[in-house]
Amino acid sequence: MAATEAVPKKPQLFEQTSQYRHWRFKPEALEQLRTANNKRGVERVVLGLREEAQVDDKSALETRIAEATTNLLTPREELQLVGYYLQMIVQTIKVYSRIHLLKPEALNNVKATAINFMKRFYLHNVVFDYPPKSIMLTCFYLATKVENSFMKIDDFIRPLQDAESKRGSKIQTKSDDILGLEFVVIQSLQFELAVHYPYRPAYGFFLDMQAYIDDVQLLKTVHERAHHFIDISLFTDLVFLYQPPQIALGAFKLAAREKDLDIDPYLARRFDAHELEVLYPILDDVQDVISGFKNISQKEAQLIDRKLILCRNPEKNPNSKLYKKKVADQADTPYVSDSDSD
Repeated sequence: MAATEAVPKKPQLFEQTSQYRHWRFKPEALEQLRTANNKRGVERVVLGLREEAQVDDKSALETRIAEATTNLLTPREELQLVGYYLQMIVQTIKVYSRIHLLKPEALNNVKATAINFMKRFYLHNVVFDYPPKSIMLTCFYLATKVENSFMKIDDFIRPLQDAESKRGSKIQTKSDDILGLEFVVIQSLQFELAVHYPYRPAYGFFLDMQAYIDDVQLLKTVHERAHHFIDISLFTDLVFLYQPPQIALGAFKLAAREKDLDIDPYLARRFDAHELEVLYPILDDVQDVISGFKNISQKEAQLIDRKLILCRNPEKNPNSKLYKKKVADQADTPYVSDSDSD
């Protein structure tokens, strides 16, 4: 009799997504990627300054290069600055909620998607080329479209301009500041706009646990606290390391521990010994990362931002003479169609 062939294990639904296939990394791979991006960004800054010297004051070249080199951001400082603007996404979204431009039921999805877009963007780009404030707003605006909360660009920028006027800011956000970067962001996201986050799996665990845990009110409190921990997880690298249900369960376990609810008996019933052997280290890491997270203060961000002003890549800086020259040169270049070249 022929031996029975092993039936290949059917992949989980999440394992078939682009997020699983293209946006999952090991911690050391993330660090290497960010370090390599930073190094290439630094090289572009120096090259850009040398090129700008050809259209500006050559005598000041060495001074400017020295000034930029002294203030170059490290990969860690880049990560901190981006992290601060990830936090600002949350604050900005609250403004749109208060004036009813975003419906309450859309807030979580828009927030999580915008944060995820921005984190993905800076895996392939650096703040020397693209300072995070404009990228933050572009990711936010793009997230409103993806999450079916679209608003016209004029409606989107009006609250930003109102806030800038109240602060007495001389610079106002323009629609082109956002729309001009939209394709750059989408391209950096590899045109993969679907985002999966842990909120829905957490709700699924909440419903499932009710069959095993008698104190439903306590379980509800734990679920609400787990929701808070999931909010925190969005700002960390957990989204690149683990699957949404794993992050959700880690957040649940952290919340349960805080509220003196033991969910280990539930886990023992729902998973076999081998699965638990794999799962528990993941849940421990999720809890450690969430517990160890600290917000980046405005003061820290301002210090890094001041350094960034001095080491921007002039080729990507609309205020630089090099950028303006290249735009002018491009405008003066006559268009040649494919048929004209025959």
